[in-house]
Parts: sequence; C-alpha cells; structure tokens
Amino acid sequence: MLIRGGTVVTEGGAGAADVRIEGERIAEVGPGLTQRDGEEVVDAAGLLVLPGVIDPHTHFGLDTGTGPAADDFANGTAAAAAGGVTTYINFATQHPGQNFEQTLDAVHRQAAGSSRVDYSLHLNVTRLDPGWERELERVVDGGVSSAKVYTTYKGTVFYVDDWTIYRLLERSGGAGLLVQIHAENDDMLQGRRRELEQAGQTSLAFHGQARPAVAESEAVARGIFLARATGSPVYFVHLSNPLSVDLVTEARAAGIPAVAETCPHFLCLDDRVYAGPDAVRFLMTPPIRPAELVAGMWERVAAGAVQTVGSDHCGYSLAQRGDTSDFRQVVSPGIPGTETLLPLLYTFGVAAGRLGLPDLARLAAGGPARVFGLWPRKGRLEAGADADIVLFDPARRGALLDSELHGAAGFSPFAGLELAGRVASTYCRGRLVYERATATIGAPDHGRFIERTPFDAATHLG
Repeated sequence: MLIRGGTVVTEGGAGAADVRIEGERIAEVGPGLTQRDGEEVVDAAGLLVLPGVIDPHTHFGLDTGTGPAADDFANGTAAAAAGGVTTYINFATQHPGQNFEQTLDAVHRQAAGSSRVDYSLHLNVTRLDPGWERELERVVDGGVSSAKVYTTYKGTVFYVDDWTIYRLLERSGGAGLLVQIHAENDDMLQGRRRELEQAGQTSLAFHGQARPAVAESEAVARGIFLARATGSPVYFVHLSNPLSVDLVTEARAAGIPAVAETCPHFLCLDDRVYAGPDAVRFLMTPPIRPAELVAGMWERVAAGAVQTVGSDHCGYSLAQRGDTSDFRQVVSPGIPGTETLLPLLYTFGVAAGRLGLPDLARLAAGGPARVFGLWPRKGRLEAGADADIVLFDPARRGALLDSELHGAAGFSPFAGLELAGRVASTYCRGRLVYERATATIGAPDHGRFIERTPFDAATHLG
C-alpha cells in the first residue's frame, strides 16, 4: 500500500512525503515514491499523515462496584479507532481475592478478541499480598511495566495508604516498573466536603469546589518525595493544576525521574460548565478547573513540561450516574474521551497556535511510546515501525455532535465545541480500522496485546 500526496508529520517536522506499507510495517517514507505494480494507492492529498495515536489512559470495561461502564472493549475501541488511536493502555484493577497476575488475566480475557486496535495494560495495585515482590517481577516479565495507585477514595478498594506506596516504590525501580499515582490528598477532599455540606452546597454546581487543586499538588509533592527516597521513577496521571506540573519539572531538574500527564478536558474546558444545566456531563475526578488554571496548563504543555496526554476514557452513560442532584451521590464519575483526544489537541493546540505539528506528534504518539516502552515499534512514521497511521482532515471543521461518536456512553463532554478537523481514516498495523467516508469500523479481533519493555529512566525519559 502507498499513502501518497499527504503532509507527513513527525517529531522532526512536517512536509510532503509518501508512506509505503508492506504487511504490518512501514517500509519506506519519502517524497515522490513510485507506485509498484499492483500496489494499492491511498490518496492523502490535503490530509495530515500522523503516527497512530497512543492513548496511555483508558478504562474500558471498568466496574467500580456499581456495574460496568457502558464502554466495553469492543465499542470503546471502535471509538478509539475513529479518533485515530491505534494503541491504548487500559487499567486492570486488582479486586478482592485477586493477585496481580489474576488481575491482568481477567482483563486480558475481556480484551482478547474484542479489541479493534492494539493494546497494553497497566496494573492497578490495591494491596500488597504476601509474595507480591516476586509476582511483580513476573508481571514485568510478561510485558506489563507500569502500575497505578490511588491516594484518594478512602473506604473503597482503590485507596492505598502511604506505606503501601512506599513499599511498592522500594521495589518498582529495580523491577523495571513505572509507578503511576492518582494524586489527590483524601483528607483535604473530605475537609472541603464537610465545609460544603455545612453550607448546604451539595448540588453538582459544587463538584469542582469539592476537590480543590491544592489537594492534587500536595499529593504530587508527597509522591515526588517518596520517589526521591526510594530512587524509583514516578508518573502522575491526569494533572489539572499548573503547580503540580511545576513540581514534576523541578523534580526532573533535580534528577528524579518523574513524568507529567494531563488530559484534554483540563485544556479545553473550564469550571463554568458546573454552573450550567448540563453539569452532569462533566463529572470526573479531578474535576475541571477554573479558566486561569486551564491557561496555566496550556503554558506548560506548550513549554514541553508535560510528557503525555491521555484521555482518561471512562465511558459511563448519563443514566449510570445515579442521583445527580447531589455531587455526593454520583456513583459513576468519568467521561468518554478517546475518540476526541486527537481532534481536541489539534484544534486547541495546533490550530490555536499553541503547538506546532511536531509537538502534536510528540504528545499524541512519540511521548507515550517512549515513556511506556512501546518505542521504536510504535509512535513513529519510519521504516521498520508498525504501520499505525492516521489521516487527519483539517478541512472538516464544525461543531462536535453526540450523534457522530462511536462509543456506548451516548454523549461527549465536548459536544458543541467547534473542531478544526476530523480523522478521515485510521490504519493499525497496515489494516484499515476506521474510514469516515464509508463508515468503516475494523473487526474486533484485530487488536493485539503489545508487550512493553521494562521501564528504564535513561532510555524511556532520555
């Protein structure tokens, strides 16, 4: 196959070039490639040819105890393919009675034969059982080199205390595991919640105020201290406060291997959404922040202080929210987002003049590929890499509609925003898995589990 006539975008620049695919790999990239006898040609005139997006943060099939999310692997990855995502990394939560390997096996069984694009997994550690140290080594040997912990949600399976995080970090660096932290100080959240309750301020309008940005940054500072004390790397998911990013930047300057991730909803929306009648569409944790913090996040993304952008796709439907008159009663926070990750980064980043096209390639593909041990197989448009390719049409502008989305949640928090382009088609390992013009969606058995290399700060953060 020859993709011809488009603008090829890499971290090194953007320019007219063609891409030849042989089997599942890229064979050649360059200007004016000649069509071979019998070779299929894809006309990419007027389109951007981008490396397939890597979404490092998804929750397909998540069940927090109130029932599974609307988006399972089949319909969640339909949304991913339609958004140009060719590889995603999904969280596997350790439930009561499961050890680490059983946790991963359970999610493998859900994803196998149901994923339209390639995938890997993060382990979500909720406790350390006897023998966990050896088991952790086997997890990394099996190609899963990252694990997440939560500093919030006390009283649920997700919360782990500081001692557990410290013990995990003592071992993780030597085992080749990158520890990820959902950073929110739970005591601070509970204190603010009590204040709001005493004031009678419990409607959805106060969801954002109930989880203040300072609680995130305090937990980030604590995580960095533990990383420094143990010499292990640390990754902070879905950062929403510029101060949190600054703490990561300072840590990196001091030689601590730390990584900052943010999400499109912390770059494209502000907390005025909670004052409106559709506040139920914007319920996630951490919450959407005030406009001045959104502006500060963009400054840091543009400066290169944020290494990855993930969707935090958690596709619950609005009907699954529970009692939406009171933020304390919402049972299924989370939003769909993998399908809109690339269009939003392009619209609010590139088209708005905040990012260049090479920055887009780095944030959406190269950055997560390197951090999570998928490079050089994934994240680049070069000979030898997997033929994971997105054709993006910057001329297809217009407001995002709920009805154009492919997930099962049935809505988008970004509906109504004017997008400066749409994905035209997506190729995963050389196979067409999405085409807008023909409404093509790839088969649910195309995606493969991709084993990742053990984390090494010198290689993955270099």
